[in-house]
Formats: sequence, C-alpha cells, structure tokens
Amino acid sequence: MSSEFLPGTPTAADFRALASSSPWRFTTVRLTHRCQQDNGSTPSGGPVEVWLDRGTGRLAVRSGAGVETAEGVPYGTAVSLVGCNDHDGGAVCAVQPSPDTGVVLRPDGLVAQRPEGWHYDHGDPMWRDYQFTAMLDPAELSQGVEVSDVAATVLRGRPTWSATCRPLLEEDEEWGGGYDPRCGCCPLLLSPASLIPEYGPEDPALTTGEVPTVYCVHLDVQTGIVVDITPLDGIGGSSLTNEIHAVDEPLDPPL
Repeated sequence: MSSEFLPGTPTAADFRALASSSPWRFTTVRLTHRCQQDNGSTPSGGPVEVWLDRGTGRLAVRSGAGVETAEGVPYGTAVSLVGCNDHDGGAVCAVQPSPDTGVVLRPDGLVAQRPEGWHYDHGDPMWRDYQFTAMLDPAELSQGVEVSDVAATVLRGRPTWSATCRPLLEEDEEWGGGYDPRCGCCPLLLSPASLIPEYGPEDPALTTGEVPTVYCVHLDVQTGIVVDITPLDGIGGSSLTNEIHAVDEPLDPPL
C-alpha cells in the first residue's frame, strides 16, 4: 500500500495505527532477522533469512541449522469459524472470515480499528516463538504502551517511524490499560509489565530491578514490521533488528 498520504510528522496516534496495520500493507517480504538477546527468536544473535508470502500463508527461514518452513496460522486452527448448516442432508461448514472483514481504515490507509482477535484466524506462520509473529504484525504496541518522542527517521535505507515505548501495567488505564503481548513468555517488549501478569510480582527476574522498562522501537513505514527494538534502560530485555530487502516482489525461497 502506498505511503504517500501518510503524515510527514507522525504522532503517537499515527505510530499506534501503523503498529496495527501490517496485515493490510504488504503481501510478500524478504528480510534478514537478527535477535541480540537469548530471549528472542534467533539463538546467540545469528542472522537468519526470512521469506514470507501471506498470499499462500507460507514462511521459509534459513538459519545455520538449515531451512525450515511453516504454513498457516500459528495457533493450530482458525477459531472464528461461522459454523455448519445442514443443506440437503449434508453439513456445510463456513470458512473463516476474509482477512478484510471488519477492518476500518483511516483516510491515509492506516488501520483505525482491526477486528478483535484477528491474528487467531489470519496470523502469520510462526518460527520458533510468538515474538517472531509479533514483530511481523506488532499490534501489541497499539495499546497498553505509552508512546512518546515519535519521529520520522531512516534506518538501513528505509523510512521508519521511531518512538519511545514504555509498556504499562494493567492498572494504568490512560494508555488503554496494561500491555497485552501476543504471548506473555515471549513479548516484543520484555519488561515488568509483561513479566508480572505472566509470572507474578515475585518472579526472580524482577527482584534485581534491572529488567528494562522502556524501549526505542522503529516501525518500517511501508510494511509496519518492527525493524529495530533497543532497550533504553535496564539490562538484557528484548533487542532485535530486521533488514528488509524486498516487499511485494516475487519470492524465490530455498527448498
């Protein structure tokens, strides 16, 4: 989808909208993924090559261990099936809703409202953990996260929007309630806000007080994919990069 109508000076609301928009901004992508911390998808920070085709629902990843492929949604089977009707003695089951069903777009093409639980029916195939699917479709950054210092930037030659993102606990309702990651054990933003709901306030990782609480996040403007996460405090936490090589071009993934 074209980015020519997007604001040149993005706001926090624009950043949230872009974070929600990835499924409607591209069909195919080829990128190199790196994760700098052990809690993420890539062991020891080694780069992997990624080919994603949303049109066929197919993912290919080449790492030092070889080539792995995945197909379909990462949650087993779609859960929003309409149900079955009996026609002439035979049960006919409706298929899952179209990916475009229920989405509301802003005039600039970004998402104003996406269907609740959309990723359960249409999420990208998963490689190793849910942080991987969340970086491709970072809707979890659109609520429960305090967004500030938004800026239009260029990273690795591509236009991005950067922002300071502070994931919030549930009791803070000013920014839409608490941070609600795709999966609590592998969030995009490892923080007290992700650890406490998942493991409780006595989790050993919290006792040192060194878990990051705030991050700098870059979203690729064309695709909405997370292309950089860097902790701004603490020790460890989430840290990853994605270098995008091609968007909506024919893919030639390895067999």
